[in-house]
Amino acid sequence: IGLIKAIDRFDLSREAEFTSFAVPYIVGEIKRFFRDTTWAVHVPRRLQEARVQLARATEELRSRLGRTPTVKELSDLMSLPEDEVREARLAANGYNSSSLDA
Repeated sequence: IGLIKAIDRFDLSREAEFTSFAVPYIVGEIKRFFRDTTWAVHVPRRLQEARVQLARATEELRSRLGRTPTVKELSDLMSLPEDEVREARLAANGYNSSSLDA
């Protein structure tokens, strides 16, 4: 899909190499595919991105404080309301799932 988009949008008059133009499109489509299909449950994109930010903030505060950070501390560091931090924590559970049979 990224290659097709690059072909459609490539402009010969710009005198740029096609490969340098196409690679960002192709990489973007690959990233988009994995971002949208690796979750076990559909989670809104804003929460997927908040999950990554939450993981980084948690590790940073854990190393700085020597303990698991509170929601308030994470909220302050991430500049997000506490409710969104809680929602991102909950949404992170959708990344991996367990079988109902298990």
